[in-house]
Amino acid sequence: MKLLPKNLESRLFGNLVNLKVPFLSKLARNLFAKAYSLNMEEASAPLSSYANIGELFIRTLKDGARPIADAEVVSPVDGRESQTGILEGKNAEMIQAKGKQYSLAELLRDPELAERFDGGRFATIYLAPFNYHRIHSPVAGKLVSASYCPGTLWPVNPWSVERVEGLFCINERITTRIAVDGGGELLLVKVGATNVGRIVVNYAPNWITNVGKLPRKAPRVDYVPESEYRFERGSELGRFEMGSTVILVADKILAERQPNLFKSTLGQAVKMGQSLI
Repeated sequence: MKLLPKNLESRLFGNLVNLKVPFLSKLARNLFAKAYSLNMEEASAPLSSYANIGELFIRTLKDGARPIADAEVVSPVDGRESQTGILEGKNAEMIQAKGKQYSLAELLRDPELAERFDGGRFATIYLAPFNYHRIHSPVAGKLVSASYCPGTLWPVNPWSVERVEGLFCINERITTRIAVDGGGELLLVKVGATNVGRIVVNYAPNWITNVGKLPRKAPRVDYVPESEYRFERGSELGRFEMGSTVILVADKILAERQPNLFKSTLGQAVKMGQSLI
């Protein structure tokens, strides 16, 4: 896997799953839906309406399919919360897997911003291929800034997470920084992965990873909105196009206001809009 050109392979795979070849694309779509037991009853359109796997993967849901809990912080995605913990000290260690750790400063490639989250709390949510892959805001608040960190595209499945050192700091990613209504801040880190590997964010239309639109030579590219951009809990923020992981980071203000943040859902499957408190 180390020797494979993972970003190129992912772009080629993305082109393949988005082809519209008579019969073959629809056959592949049907096989994908069957292999992963997709719940099409909650989708906004029937299986037959999607031209290929690519369209199926970023399907939207029927109104009401994901009720938004009456909680300050809700899950931004469907997935499984695999890790959580407290951020302690300037070089706070975050858990990738048993025996594997990484720092918030490495993840963000921004030590100064990482220091602002000392005393906060983090959670990691892994999305499997069968999950709904649109990303929603976990809180109500305002967009402060965003950053893109170029990288490679290792798989983010449990096997890779347990074996590849610093996986989330190696793969390319987009971080959204939100000032939470009521005080405090929250980071939503979207990590790309093998196969397609695209991350799209609604607030910056030109920010699409792994298609050649974002510069890859700088260690980090920053974005600051020109005008106020608000999020409501559950409002759509972006999407993954195949493989993905989300890392949530709450600062000390938010973590102290919600002392059970991320604790009750550790190890559990979560749905977008479900309370994380």
